[in-house]
Amino acid sequence: MLNTIQSDQNIGVKLIRLTGDEGTSVFAIELAPIQIIPAHYHKVGIETYFILSGEGVIHLGHITNEQLIWEHQIKVMDGDSFSIEANQVHKLENNSNEKLRLIATAPLAHSTDEDRFFV
Repeated sequence: MLNTIQSDQNIGVKLIRLTGDEGTSVFAIELAPIQIIPAHYHKVGIETYFILSGEGVIHLGHITNEQLIWEHQIKVMDGDSFSIEANQVHKLENNSNEKLRLIATAPLAHSTDEDRFFV
């Protein structure tokens, strides 16, 4: 299914909303080899991720005094899941030569500039 979708123009990854409503939607996401979702945060809601295939690194941080401070780098792979809290800066990196495929749940606004703030 992801083979036929166009990339999200703001983050450059393949992303499609599978189901849900404004409060909680389910997305399929694919990162090409050596691709990164740039550092950003959301003001409302929680995102959850489940890695279907591939591996990568999730970077987690926060902004203090207008400065980005990275707190954690966590390697993720097939079968891993994790959550991102509101206002938590995050960046997902596919650091392999294989596609990174995942399912995510989040408010619908997280997939638009309505509640997606790049750092």
